[in-house]
Amino acid sequence: MLGKINNWWNKQSDSTKILIIIGAISIVGIILRWRYIISAIAKGFNYYSG
Repeated sequence: MLGKINNWWNKQSDSTKILIIIGAISIVGIILRWRYIISAIAKGFNYYSG
């Protein structure tokens, strides 16, 4: 299984590899800051709803 993933990874272009890495880092960041993100969104809706 790891060999298939490694072969697939090696076939990707450099720009695709960078986009995959940035996407993974972004998802981890969102997961770690989930409570803050949700509270900020709720605060924004409360501001506009009065």
